[in-house]
Amino acid sequence: MISGIVNYYARRVRFRVCEKSHEFCQTENQLKGFTETQHSSEMAAEKMKMVANHLTCPICCELYKKPKYLSCYHSYCEECLVKLQVDSNITCPECRKMSVVPAGGPRELPSNFFINRIVDEMALKEKLQGEEDVRCDTCVRDDPGIVLCLDCAEFLCNTCFEHHKYSREYQGHQTMLLKEIRSEKINVNVRPKVKPLLCQEHDMELNFYCETCEQLVCHYCTTKEHFEHDHNTVKKMASKHRAQLDKIIEPVEKMTDELAQAHKKISSTRDRIGSQATEIERKVDDYYEQIWQRLQQQREDVKKELHGVSTQKKKEVSIQLEQMEYTQAQLESVKELNNAVKSGSDQEALLGIKQVAEDVKRLTCDYTKLESKAVESANMEFVPAEEHKVSLPQFGYLLYDDADPLNTEVDVMKQVLVGNRVSISITPKDSHNRRPKPSTITVQAQAKAESVVAVPIKDNQDGSYTASFVANKSGEIKLSITINGRYFQGSPISVQIRQHSTLDKPSKIVNDGGKIGQPWGIAFGKDGVWAVVDFCNNCVCTYDSQDQLIRKIGSSCVGNGQFNRPEGLGFNADNHLYVVENGNHRVQKFDIDGSYLLQFGKRGSGKGELSHPVGITVHNDRVIVADNGNHRISVFQCDGQFSQTFGSGLLMNPWDVAVTNSNQIIVAEWGHHCISIFTLDGYYVNNIGTQGSNRGQLNHPSGVAVDLYGFIFVADSDNHRISIFDKDGGFIHCFGSSGSSDGHFSSPRGITCSPSGSVYVSDHNNKRIQIFSDY
Repeated sequence: MISGIVNYYARRVRFRVCEKSHEFCQTENQLKGFTETQHSSEMAAEKMKMVANHLTCPICCELYKKPKYLSCYHSYCEECLVKLQVDSNITCPECRKMSVVPAGGPRELPSNFFINRIVDEMALKEKLQGEEDVRCDTCVRDDPGIVLCLDCAEFLCNTCFEHHKYSREYQGHQTMLLKEIRSEKINVNVRPKVKPLLCQEHDMELNFYCETCEQLVCHYCTTKEHFEHDHNTVKKMASKHRAQLDKIIEPVEKMTDELAQAHKKISSTRDRIGSQATEIERKVDDYYEQIWQRLQQQREDVKKELHGVSTQKKKEVSIQLEQMEYTQAQLESVKELNNAVKSGSDQEALLGIKQVAEDVKRLTCDYTKLESKAVESANMEFVPAEEHKVSLPQFGYLLYDDADPLNTEVDVMKQVLVGNRVSISITPKDSHNRRPKPSTITVQAQAKAESVVAVPIKDNQDGSYTASFVANKSGEIKLSITINGRYFQGSPISVQIRQHSTLDKPSKIVNDGGKIGQPWGIAFGKDGVWAVVDFCNNCVCTYDSQDQLIRKIGSSCVGNGQFNRPEGLGFNADNHLYVVENGNHRVQKFDIDGSYLLQFGKRGSGKGELSHPVGITVHNDRVIVADNGNHRISVFQCDGQFSQTFGSGLLMNPWDVAVTNSNQIIVAEWGHHCISIFTLDGYYVNNIGTQGSNRGQLNHPSGVAVDLYGFIFVADSDNHRISIFDKDGGFIHCFGSSGSSDGHFSSPRGITCSPSGSVYVSDHNNKRIQIFSDY
């Protein structure tokens, strides 16, 4: 266990230092040496000094005392963090990232129990190898310790040793005299006892784990605020959750292999650049030798340019390789942490699982942004101008990258009101991210059934260009952009011209005369039929295209066709209705007339099992379920056969799910306050939004939907509003606020877009459906 922990923190130390200097390049090997077999006490003492250098708090420069880590994972003493706190925030002295301090102060920040274990072991070894007196660990008299119990890892005075020796509880324990250990310099294999973690509120040992809240709790906690939660003993829950570690680490294993292959290919590219540069240099020498006297200066200029370009190319590829090597090291670090957590105590495992999951999610996000192909073109060529040998102009030049449409940045307003100006910002870039001056840039606009119109372009004289025109009428406009005759990668770009920009007032409100309880999930089927879950009354209400109630399906119980806390629903292509139940941990299928057809899922974390599922959608005969309690997405066939799961270790309390027009799965994450995006195969892409109440921020999003144009609508529950994003995640608009008047919301839960473009919102606590028909 300690070996894995030391290796993990050795890498962490190296990461923090390598960006500033190479002073600690040997840190990892030094720390690893601490855990290997020690051949002599002198070597052990020397290695202990090495480790001590990296287990000191960067603020007080002393060994860590009650180390706590911030949200950036940098660790400091608890007392040092108290001094750094300003209001409710702490700015990390190393990376300058701001962390929010819990209400109880730095003492409630997560403890770095890995460092605690290493510091305790160092302290024990220093006592064994030192010359100062050691105090008894068990009695209150503070007598000198003369004996070490190898099983208890405690020093005993003479009196306590006699009790220890004749006590039945300690029969069979091995003991050694401290003076013999020191005089004979015996290398004793002993580890300090793991200190029990105590509840900060009740000062009792944390012997239970609440799965609902994902935290360790004491026995008293289980009888109070966690009484109705899912909890069990630490031993049982640790065994259950350790099994998740292999699943969580799977993306790291895959990324490690792929990154190694990419590293090999790009290393070859770098070598090829160097060999090409050498060959071109030889050609340049041969060519200019013929006219050496008159062209010597020109030859040197060309060679200088060649060396500059090739050096720049190799430098930038080297940077890319360094980034890959850095990421490789991080992946190995997480794998070692995973092994350390698996082999640690139950309490450490439960605390470490969350860190492993967060690191894997962070690395997955970094990995998706990492270029796995060469960012540089290895192709260079010297072009001799044979026809000019006599007239002696510029005889040759180097060809390398020009403005690249694939790398050019284009920013376009995706939704504009009639009468306003559509603005297109274009920043041409080459593969070096430089801003070359392109030969030609064109922007053409075309409305439906109308001719193509050239849009005037303005040179901003800073490497960027702006094109704009006034939108005269509503509808869709296609923008085509070319750079040096080649189309921009995202061309043509769709721009929606709309009459109205806000949804201040609903066109209709549905509440069945006040009979709707608390509406939740909502979805559209065929022929204008739609349905909504009535959470409070444990039923599903179906409506026709005129928003008139057709029937109610289900009642409160656990039988077929009955519900216990239904929350989400969806229609398939046959207009069959799938309803997900949070309380019964299952999905039930009905026909459009409300007849029960089948059910699938049961409580658990295995394949085909669910834990408090919330949201659901049906796409191409696949039933996609937001498996809230298991923090993942579970996918089934329409007949209930299990297909796959994804998102484990990345998601936290997914509440709803939808599929975009570009066939990406979007997930409303209640726990992370964002919208996470995956491919249909379950590979993580990116996320939208951060926690907060500002424009573009989210607070416990509970519902998500996509309209005909690909715009993403989010039921921002605790902000009591609806937020709208474009298909690329750019924030467009939000409407609504807390209240009970028309156009106001109280914890909106579900949202869907009708085939005609209207937006239906389940206004949960106001017990109604608000319909917005013009946006």
